[in-house]
Amino acid sequence: MTNGMKKWMVAAIFAMIVSVQANASVRSKTIIVDLPSDLPELAQGPIEAMYLHHTHAAQVILYLEKDQGRKLAILDVTDPAHIQAVGQVSVAAPAGYDFAQYLGNSTVLIHYRNHSGFATISFKNYKKPVLTAEPAYLHPAKVEPDGTDAFLLVSAGSTTSAPTREPQSYEVISVSGVKPLATVKGVIQRVDRAGTGTIFLLNEEGITIVRSLAVEEEHRTDIWEQEEN
Repeated sequence: MTNGMKKWMVAAIFAMIVSVQANASVRSKTIIVDLPSDLPELAQGPIEAMYLHHTHAAQVILYLEKDQGRKLAILDVTDPAHIQAVGQVSVAAPAGYDFAQYLGNSTVLIHYRNHSGFATISFKNYKKPVLTAEPAYLHPAKVEPDGTDAFLLVSAGSTTSAPTREPQSYEVISVSGVKPLATVKGVIQRVDRAGTGTIFLLNEEGITIVRSLAVEEEHRTDIWEQEEN
């Protein structure tokens, strides 16, 4: 694509954004912008978070968190040209939350915004989400990624690679299950090796290494291809 074409596309998109502010809907030959007023009523009004779920029946469902986590509006967005309202359900959440991590098996980890902990929501029956408390999870904590096969729950405090006098706890959780694989307490330093997805955790007992086998295999393949070339 030439620079002139890129500039033209940027200008066209900007012009459309300006038009959105004044009109109910916007469309051109290649782009359509559907505003809340163009969508089902469930998609309108205050919405605190969204989660996109792919069912085993090839449906794509958009969940909209409302009312401080106590309600989930459900939209079928399988066909973007025909968004359909499925319904709205009540969820026994004690506070508002963010969708933190997909765990597999149609289950997602949520993190309460008031730092009170974590829970899981099962979307196996996409019309009837089920919330389950996870009191065994480390909290207060925040979620950090670990390659593609796991994630870390890190206790409150600094998570930089520089040494710190505020020891932390790291809980390692596989995305294929909801139970912690290991808990590393008193961590005073974390060092990441992005190329292999390796995380090194330092505490008074020594070094704990968290490995991502999928990233390691990809790294070995990349090295092999470079050597072949």
